[in-house]
Amino acid sequence: MSRVVAELTLEPGSRVPVADGTVPPDVIRYGRAFFLSTRESLRFLYRHDDTWLAVHLVRQRCATDSSSGARGSPGSAAGERVSLRVAEVEMPRGITVREVDVLTLLALGLTNSGIAERLGTSARTVSTQIERLLTKLDQDTRGGLAALAVDSGLLRLPIPGGVDGRPGIGVVELESIANAVPRTEVAPLRPAYPRKRPFLVGTLIPTGAARADGVEVLHGATLAVEELNATGGVSGRRVELVTADVDVFSWDSVERGMDRLFAGEVDAITTSYASAEHSAVIDLAADYGKPFLHTATFAEQVEQTEADPTRFGAVLQTCASETAYGVGLMRLLTDLETRGLWQPRTRRIVSIEAATSSTRVTNEHFLAIAGSAQWSVDDLIRVPIGTTDWSGVAARVARLEPEVVMVTHFLDQEVAAFQREFVTLGLPALVYCVYGPSIPQFQTTLGTIADGVIWSTTTGTYDDVLGQRFRSQYSARFGRPPGWSQAGAAYDQVNLLAAAWSATATRGTEDVVRYLRRWPHRGVNGVYYFGERNHATLSYPDATPDPSMGQAHMIYQIQDGTHRALSPEPFGSLARFRMPSWCVAE
Repeated sequence: MSRVVAELTLEPGSRVPVADGTVPPDVIRYGRAFFLSTRESLRFLYRHDDTWLAVHLVRQRCATDSSSGARGSPGSAAGERVSLRVAEVEMPRGITVREVDVLTLLALGLTNSGIAERLGTSARTVSTQIERLLTKLDQDTRGGLAALAVDSGLLRLPIPGGVDGRPGIGVVELESIANAVPRTEVAPLRPAYPRKRPFLVGTLIPTGAARADGVEVLHGATLAVEELNATGGVSGRRVELVTADVDVFSWDSVERGMDRLFAGEVDAITTSYASAEHSAVIDLAADYGKPFLHTATFAEQVEQTEADPTRFGAVLQTCASETAYGVGLMRLLTDLETRGLWQPRTRRIVSIEAATSSTRVTNEHFLAIAGSAQWSVDDLIRVPIGTTDWSGVAARVARLEPEVVMVTHFLDQEVAAFQREFVTLGLPALVYCVYGPSIPQFQTTLGTIADGVIWSTTTGTYDDVLGQRFRSQYSARFGRPPGWSQAGAAYDQVNLLAAAWSATATRGTEDVVRYLRRWPHRGVNGVYYFGERNHATLSYPDATPDPSMGQAHMIYQIQDGTHRALSPEPFGSLARFRMPSWCVAE
């Protein structure tokens, strides 16, 4: 019988909190020493109080060194982690503690006299103990006992009587590393047995101006991969994350990143919005021929892919497009006004957009919807990336005295810079942002100035049981909570692929994409369903009235440092709405 005590992931140099002291410090120390070993995996027994612990160490190479594309090598901690699994176990067939000691030393090649010297007993006693072990374990020779002990993981640490640095044996190597015992370095004797090829998920990680988004993408995808591997991977194969850092505003950088993933022969590619600024990315992905999942929220690209399903059949946008943002704003304003939660003095909107090819929220469709609700868009201010005079922008907004300011700039620090300038003006207008405030650094930068901001996303993490569990697991793994959009989106993308690989038992693109289209997937950011022809998911409630078939277009308001979901029901409630402090007369 056995009972799992803990499953931990160790990283080089990191401190691992162990809840309730369930894992002895010495076991953690062995786990850290394993980074410097030559082994892919190692099992051993550890005696803790009156209990035997079975310990299993497994080397994980879950990320790529983006500067070189290499996935690390044995004996090197770069790009590696160690999975540490501990279970309470009972010894089979009544094997005693002393007999485990004897088995361990016998397997290391010691004679009866050598074992007796280590254990402080007589050679005659050791001979009797070996005879008992032969009977208990159905063996005829000492060699059979030694082979069985190694094969069954019946060797214990610390090694009874200490270690002498003898090379070639796994537990000796680990003990020597953990206790800094000098040892002779020798190449492992293991033949290069064939291994199951892992499923490789290639992920583009934004850097530069979008580096905060990149952290969310990397951590969300990493958590998904680690959770999959902790339960045996996919169809008995590990899942590995191969990453490439890219500046999403530089075509050369994005192209080099894609080339790194192609060179790594990844089975699928996930990313946030790298393709939004460079449409040629989807051509590269189509030429590569593997599933390409992104959150670019770019209607023009969705139309392009749907128009040529033969070429772009594996390019899928795992959220709704940017056209949903304007629709969501008008729905929110109408509902607030109808329910008497807010009464506009004027019906003027000013829109602030990033001057990028993919940001087109203030389009003809939005203007028509706004007009039908008796709202006018009095100004569209398009601002450059990274060089905006936000003080001048805020002053231009103030001169128009709008009732609503719609900010569709997606970089968190740019939106924060506007909000800081805006609140100093005392203009009683609602601020509705797109995506940017989902990044934790938005609040970190602004503090209480962020309170009152309304923001929306077409791929937002639900504040339900699944979402709360994800946020808890993410916080425990990375030491801080995730944002409310991109981390969950990246987590879901990996799990979407894993579900398809598991169900189809293949990495073939045609079968995988057919599965992704046919079966809805419930993730932490809602339900992903593409159907036979769609290349983007359905947005609830605007593209589908059925919340079980779409991703809710989530609208939040920051209140007292917390993101409160306002809509749509049942995922949010307008009753939570508060008038921002800058809209309330003193």
